Amino acid sequence: MALEATHIRFALDMQVKYNPTDVGKFIAGAIYPDSRYVTGIDRTLTHLGESDREKLLQSDFGKGWHAHLVCDDVQYEVTKELFPEVFVVKMGHGSEGWVRHCALKVLQDMDDVRQAPIGSFLPYLEHLENPNGEDIAKLRAYSQTFTRMYVDSATPTLNDYYEMWRKWGIGDRLALQIRHQVETYASDAGVMRQIEHIYTKALLRAL
Repeated sequence: MALEATHIRFALDMQVKYNPTDVGKFIAGAIYPDSRYVTGIDRTLTHLGESDREKLLQSDFGKGWHAHLVCDDVQYEVTKELFPEVFVVKMGHGSEGWVRHCALKVLQDMDDVRQAPIGSFLPYLEHLENPNGEDIAKLRAYSQTFTRMYVDSATPTLNDYYEMWRKWGIGDRLALQIRHQVETYASDAGVMRQIEHIYTKALLRAL
């Protein structure tokens, strides 16, 4: 339930818990699960249930993957608590609630790029693994999306996210709806203050 700058920041802060030997593989693993949007494999193969997660801890890439799943879980819990009005409507893919939630994730991701040295860790995204037999070229295209987006604290732009959603195959209509919702939330000081609290609350819950 987060985008990739958030996942990278979360993985960096969770190193003390996972103790990876190879930080590069750990960070690469932390963005791996959402590659499903590009590779087209089923979500159940990358977003494992609780009973299947323990096996991921046998490698540094797997530890990063595990951190991604934990991040999704705690982010969802905290976001639901801070923005209950978003979750009172239908939450299926493409629904009004889904669009609102995606918009919150975009704004949080932008904040996480500003708050953490994401750009310093982008070379780690060159490490690729395909545990579900994915096309390596598609995985590389996925990771390169973020090496372009997260160069420094002045990036990414709203247009970068718009193009990302389009490339992830959700369609122009939904991508535009997310963009418009981001603009609406960004103009609301109360919403923006709440967004700034999501990450800290989620991290404390995970540690």
